[in-house]
Amino acid sequence: MKTKSLEVAFDKLYDKLEGWLNSLIEMIPNVIIALVVFLLFYLASKWIGHIVNKMLGRLTKNNPANKPINKLIVRSLSILIIMAGVFFALGLLHLDKTVTSLLAGIGILGLALSFAFQHTAANILSGLIISIRSSVHLGDLIESNDTFGNVLRVGLRSTKILNVKGQNVDIPNRLLLDNTYKEYSKTGYRRIDVIGKINFRENLDEIRQKAERRMMNFDFLYEEKPPNFVYNEIHKEKIDFTLRVWMKFTNVDGAFLNARSQCLIELSKLFNELGVEIARDEILYLDRK
Repeated sequence: MKTKSLEVAFDKLYDKLEGWLNSLIEMIPNVIIALVVFLLFYLASKWIGHIVNKMLGRLTKNNPANKPINKLIVRSLSILIIMAGVFFALGLLHLDKTVTSLLAGIGILGLALSFAFQHTAANILSGLIISIRSSVHLGDLIESNDTFGNVLRVGLRSTKILNVKGQNVDIPNRLLLDNTYKEYSKTGYRRIDVIGKINFRENLDEIRQKAERRMMNFDFLYEEKPPNFVYNEIHKEKIDFTLRVWMKFTNVDGAFLNARSQCLIELSKLFNELGVEIARDEILYLDRK
């Protein structure tokens, strides 16, 4: 009796294995086609990635600062194409339930990650927008989020800036994109402002003319914009003045400070020659475009 039961069990096992083998043999053409489809998608991902990389290089003018972001875009696109190939291949193998489960799992995972890394995702997306727009380049002199300095790197998450104190400052890309920032490198010049007060009874026209002529002697002067000495407001017996001197652009803060010092020295010499006294309010310095 036991022998007969074992024979029945082996017969069932044999039939099951034979069924699996037959199914496997029947699926061989589908497996081959699925492998070919996956290979085609893989090659397509490489080819499309190469083309997109060239297009991004042209859009960003081959800016070295944007290379990491360009690589992220190309890799993300390649992964999407390969995943599409995987789903097509699974469909050819009649694994539709597996495809549905994978898609559902990816959707749930994506939703969870979007909540967990929303700020990181916002920074990366902002970095992509900055890369495509080419609004910030290596070496640019910018002011953003209370930071003034030169751009060292535009990364996936943040933009690194070397401020005038020699400190490296990382600004999250979403803050750089959402908030106002000043770009000093595009115009080709920087402006030195010297603001002060003098006695209203001085020869104002003589002071204005001689101050403007004295500032014309500097080598750093931006020739298209001559120096400008203007009077602003009268306070009792004092009058506010602003001396504006445009210099050739430099992203080196030391050169700008030296130029500003030379303007102050020449203005001081002129006031001493003319016997002009500065009012009790001290001179202020402003740097504007």
